[in-house]
Amino acid sequence: MFRIGVIGLTGAVLAISLKEERTAGFFVSLATGMVLLFVIFPYFKDIFTSFYELENNIGISQRYIGVMLKALGIAYVSMFSSQLCRDFSQNSIADKIELGGKIIILINTMGVITELIEEMLGFIR
Repeated sequence: MFRIGVIGLTGAVLAISLKEERTAGFFVSLATGMVLLFVIFPYFKDIFTSFYELENNIGISQRYIGVMLKALGIAYVSMFSSQLCRDFSQNSIADKIELGGKIIILINTMGVITELIEEMLGFIR
């Protein structure tokens, strides 16, 4: 976590110092975000391992695990993109990115939601 904090603070200081150069500040923010993603990326292995242990130990379908991981990925990409837009005062675009991410997550999870509703209706009958 210390390394992540140092990278983030360094990127923030560089972006602030280049505030007058909006293009340079944008690229510093983008590069900092990418470096942070590469630092964090190895930890995703632990997340995937935990999900697949759930699949094996509890018997959750691999399809559900895939849907959860895809939704998580979409959420992170839309959050990262919208925050980058907010850094450059593009709040309207950031809002649209977040809305798009939510809609795509909903579309990707509709099959699972439908199956859950059908299961619940089966228990009620």
